[in-house]
Amino acid sequence: MSSATMNDDSSLPIAGPASDPPPPPATSAPEGGGSRRWVLFGIKLFVSLAILAGIARSIAGQQGLGGFGDAIAHLGWGWVAAAFGIHLFGVALNVVRYREVLRGQGIHASWRFLLGSFLVGRFFGALSPAGFTGLAGWRIFEVGTHTGKFARATAAIAIDTIVGQLGFGAMVMIGSYFGARIIGTNGVLLVNVACLTIMGAVVLVLARPRLFALIASRLPSKVRLRGQTFVDALQAYRGQTRILLVTLICAVGVHAAHFLVYVCTAQALGAIQIGPGEVFFGSSLQILATMAPVSINGIGLREMTAVALYTSAGIGVPMAIAVLIPSIGFAVEMSVSILGAPIWLARRSGYAPGLVVDDPDREQPAIAAIPIAPESAWPNVRRGTEIGIGAGMLAGLVIGLIEGGVVVEAAAGRAGPWVMAYGAIAYALFCGVVGGGTGFGLAWSGRRMQREAVPESDAWARMIAGLCAGIGFGLTAFRIRRDVFHEELAWRSARGLGVLLACALGAAIVYALLNVSLRFVAKRARFVLRPMGSPAIVLVVLGVLVPTTLAIGEPSTNDAHVVHGATAPEGAGNVIVIVVDTLRADHLPSYGYAEGSTPNLDAFAADSIRFEQAFSNASWTRPSFASIMTGRYPSSHATMAKSESLPDAVTTMAEAFAAGGYETHGIVTNYNVGPYFNFQQGFDRYEYLSPDFVLGADDTAAKLLLVQFLRQQIEGVRDAALGVQPGTAYQDAQVVNRHVLSFLDQRPNDRPWMLFVGYMDPHDPYFRHPYDGTAYGRAAHPAPSPDETEMLTELYDGEITYWDEQFGALVSELQRRGLYDTTTIVVTADHGEELCEHGGFWHGTTLYDEQIHVPLFVRLPGGRRAGTTVRHWVQSIDILPTLLTEQHVAVPEGVQGGNLFEGSDHLFAEESHEGNVLAAVRERRGTDELKLITANPGNPRHLAERELYRVDLDAAEQHDLAASESDLVESLDAVTAAARVHAAEGAVEGQEVELDDASRRQLCELGYLSGDECRR
Repeated sequence: MSSATMNDDSSLPIAGPASDPPPPPATSAPEGGGSRRWVLFGIKLFVSLAILAGIARSIAGQQGLGGFGDAIAHLGWGWVAAAFGIHLFGVALNVVRYREVLRGQGIHASWRFLLGSFLVGRFFGALSPAGFTGLAGWRIFEVGTHTGKFARATAAIAIDTIVGQLGFGAMVMIGSYFGARIIGTNGVLLVNVACLTIMGAVVLVLARPRLFALIASRLPSKVRLRGQTFVDALQAYRGQTRILLVTLICAVGVHAAHFLVYVCTAQALGAIQIGPGEVFFGSSLQILATMAPVSINGIGLREMTAVALYTSAGIGVPMAIAVLIPSIGFAVEMSVSILGAPIWLARRSGYAPGLVVDDPDREQPAIAAIPIAPESAWPNVRRGTEIGIGAGMLAGLVIGLIEGGVVVEAAAGRAGPWVMAYGAIAYALFCGVVGGGTGFGLAWSGRRMQREAVPESDAWARMIAGLCAGIGFGLTAFRIRRDVFHEELAWRSARGLGVLLACALGAAIVYALLNVSLRFVAKRARFVLRPMGSPAIVLVVLGVLVPTTLAIGEPSTNDAHVVHGATAPEGAGNVIVIVVDTLRADHLPSYGYAEGSTPNLDAFAADSIRFEQAFSNASWTRPSFASIMTGRYPSSHATMAKSESLPDAVTTMAEAFAAGGYETHGIVTNYNVGPYFNFQQGFDRYEYLSPDFVLGADDTAAKLLLVQFLRQQIEGVRDAALGVQPGTAYQDAQVVNRHVLSFLDQRPNDRPWMLFVGYMDPHDPYFRHPYDGTAYGRAAHPAPSPDETEMLTELYDGEITYWDEQFGALVSELQRRGLYDTTTIVVTADHGEELCEHGGFWHGTTLYDEQIHVPLFVRLPGGRRAGTTVRHWVQSIDILPTLLTEQHVAVPEGVQGGNLFEGSDHLFAEESHEGNVLAAVRERRGTDELKLITANPGNPRHLAERELYRVDLDAAEQHDLAASESDLVESLDAVTAAARVHAAEGAVEGQEVELDDASRRQLCELGYLSGDECRR
């Protein structure tokens, strides 16, 4: 074997790509990397100091900083000396590893050089800015500088690192025997699986180094030229079993010594709460934490990890001791690393360690054998982009048609074929952009790497097949998890992995079939490869699809089973029922609220009958609206759960009026009462005003997964730049009014009509008016701080004032059209809103009066009984039978409400929402007005199982009498039981609908779903 001293590769025939980088002067130190490197250093220093400051603050708050002094004062210095000796042994093993990996590359160095180089590298790694000047970087730099073989030096240190990981993993697995008390049995199992995976990969690299050559042979020529010296260097260890074995033994010893240093420092500190084996294992986790490149040499991360591991309830090491275990260990290591500074400073100009390199021309034959493709064969960037755009549009067309068809099928008649056209357009545009970008990127990188171009027909086929298979894989996996397993499938489970593998196999089959068939097509129909060939096919298909689906139209949101009476009863007049979502009575000036401003509603109140004590029968939208529409308690109409829709078996307000000869029209904007949940029953026309979806999508097109994804991204950027915009969760009162006026323009003149209008203001998200981008909603803030009560109250009141302005505009329009005086007009709310009166916010989880005391105004034709205030108790289920009676229309069977003008001494409300199963009875006994609220044990809202209030004396329900009035509680318990039985009389069978992803998203935006349900 020949040998030579320092050798320069500049004499190689292909000097540019093949040679190692020219070395800097042998006496130079590593460059600092400029200002960017120092900025990174500053950031890391800040992170380290911030973590240490946080730990010190925690210790000062718990046990005082004196704990540090006490621990150091009683430090066992014998154990510290043992730690120092063990670390020196580890350094010696590291130097042996260094020597062996260099020998594997045919580089021979003296022990003096190896020790000095290692210590200087340790010094730079500990104290210099981030970058090339760490231990590994320094050794590559120094060996490469003095030999001219940077690729060999890099390969040597790479193998050293790889073998080091193998040794580290082995010691972690051994130490994990003691780790159950620290991270639990499952944690130990996870650590072992991770270590086995990493070690398996390392063994594969070491056992089969020719894999690198095989991979490199598939790379473009230019890339192979640049990397061939490194590939050749990695293969140099083939057959050198002794070197690899010695290196591995040293690596195991190094990490064992490293872990034992911390065992010694724990013993020195007298950490009796934790055993040596546990510290041995815990130190491995500390070292893993320091690998995150966010601090200076792991300072702060090491201590933070030790605190997290050793101070847990199961261990109980004092925090000061937990911090000092790694800190003193690090100090021991640094006491050796600092020796690198004088060694580096002692080196004089012209320092030459006399490294010897075997076979200096070893790389040249492999480099010379690499073929270089002529420039004419490289990819054309313009053509690559054109083919990518055309192929992407065709793939998107197919994907959009398929997913649109799936949406239509899943909607069970609630979606028309237009979603297929929309999906085809949306996916064609999206995939066209993706395909064009991919084609450009592949062609550009191919030219840069001097890669020979793929035939255009193959590229076109691969692009379409890849997009269809890739997007199809994602869509299929998502819909199987959602539609088949109902979101209960965990991807990391055996079944979940099985589903993913099955989907991947299906995608691979699709890719193979499409690739083969489309290549056949492209070779025989070359026009598809022209710049406008594939896009023209897409445009032709859309030219047929779009007008066809528009002609078919969307399914009607009207009830096809409306049965009209022959003629309306004599004296029947028009009726408008207005339900204002989330409007609590005690935040209206007409109910005594001094801070509010509702001049239009106040004027209407003076012209109407105002019901002082009106209460809803539930505290969230769907059951409350259902009670208003059916005159039934929630238990009777069976619409309480989030997945329940209004059953066909109930008779709604619209059906009753239609049977009485009325035309019925509904306008709502709350998704909870839209056609998806069957609230269109009985209406000749029912308008659900959906939110403003991005990209022109309607409520059905928004169910396409692409639209959902783009909506999240676009709305996120828009809201961050401009604030939350109105119309994203519901349409405001001004938009609702436009639709109301449109109905009034087209109202029938030959028969009476009933108009049902649902406004969403002041439901959250609360907007500041005039709109300035300020919004606050339950979806983003499920649990506001009590400190925010004043701000939320201001926003809530502002929403009420905004609605009042729009209500005033509607009243003016009714007066202008001559309808105001001849129409029965009802204004009420479905429920109220909690503003921290009982420690919470929003609605749906309690039955306190702030959530169920609602306003109720009834204006009769001609202003009959105008200005009257009714003080007896009424409830939402009384509205329907009263209106029907007033219009001489028959009250349908099953209605449980009474007459608003008669009232009742007994009221009942119930709720089953978000795990809170509640009931509230209100009963008058003599002059006492009593209210008992019952809640299920262990309810998420943490409500007491029984609460009793004298609401005539304690309207705010702040003084619970349940503990002192047990007899009354027992008596009212019996009343509650009877009320439950009565509420369930004539109950219909509930109907459920599947909450698909789009429906879930809309409910999340309105705050009716939260947590994991909104993160799916």
